[in-house]
Amino acid sequence: MHTTKEVSLLKKTDIFKNTPETDLEVIASILENISLKNGDSIFIKGDIGDCMYIVEKGSVRIHDGAYTFAILKENEVFGELSLLDSETRSASATCNDDCVLYKLDQLPFYKILAKDQEVLKGILQMLCRRIRMLDEKSAHQ
Repeated sequence: MHTTKEVSLLKKTDIFKNTPETDLEVIASILENISLKNGDSIFIKGDIGDCMYIVEKGSVRIHDGAYTFAILKENEVFGELSLLDSETRSASATCNDDCVLYKLDQLPFYKILAKDQEVLKGILQMLCRRIRMLDEKSAHQ
């Protein structure tokens, strides 16, 4: 069952910040809470992706072997491409310290997307921002 805490967490993310509260309540109802320890693997590059994660507490290292792409902290999301397709993961995700995460599975999320264009719009906007940041990075290398 969803709680006010989960709806509040969703509101703080880039993906869902413009989503109406009634829709956030529906999304919150399909979230799965996961507690992991420092060093625990969340997923490995090459795994088939079928879910996205939101960091509630702790931090997550996104990496390819020893190379770190990002350290994600509270209210940040990762694995969001796997909400849209079931391709392999492009990087690994490992707990950088003890973490509390919320997992959002693809199939129940598809049902929500079919009814709510604001949710889809939020995902597309966040993906565009990330692509722009990558373009800027590669232009300055």
